[in-house]
Amino acid sequence: MKPLKTLSGWLEKFEGIVLSLALLFMIGLGFLQVILRNFWDTGIEWGDPIVRAMVIWVGFLGASIATHQKSHIQLDLVSKFLPEKAKKFAGIIAHFGSAAVCLLLANAAYKFLVMERESQTLLIDGVPNWIVIVIIPVSFLVMTARFFIHGLDDVVRLFKPEKEGVA
Repeated sequence: MKPLKTLSGWLEKFEGIVLSLALLFMIGLGFLQVILRNFWDTGIEWGDPIVRAMVIWVGFLGASIATHQKSHIQLDLVSKFLPEKAKKFAGIIAHFGSAAVCLLLANAAYKFLVMERESQTLLIDGVPNWIVIVIIPVSFLVMTARFFIHGLDDVVRLFKPEKEGVA
């Protein structure tokens, strides 16, 4: 279990670096486009498609990082009314259910990626559109693994409760 958490932590650091660079590039290119259009009535031809592609990457990398940190979107309506023991079981079911949903979405995203690759559409000259889409199935697979790890961790904690007074 610990090696999986360590690997997920390293991956989170890498994702954070890529996310930061993509966000900086996206903001810089968008700002440059605004300046060029407002002051010189021109722009970078490939700027808008690249910014749209970066939005997809930033969104999926952010979702993956949020899953690692357990700060993803949660619907917590039912667990507020459950007793403590039932909350633990609900959390386990939610994590494994989320892993299953992410796995199904990864499969659908992979099929979409294959179709996009076969269609040979271009994002900009020389850059196929499927390169942008690669992040979708990859992110869903990473989120699948992270939800599964969270579920396993919950199961372990259910049967091996933390000792009181230990920080």
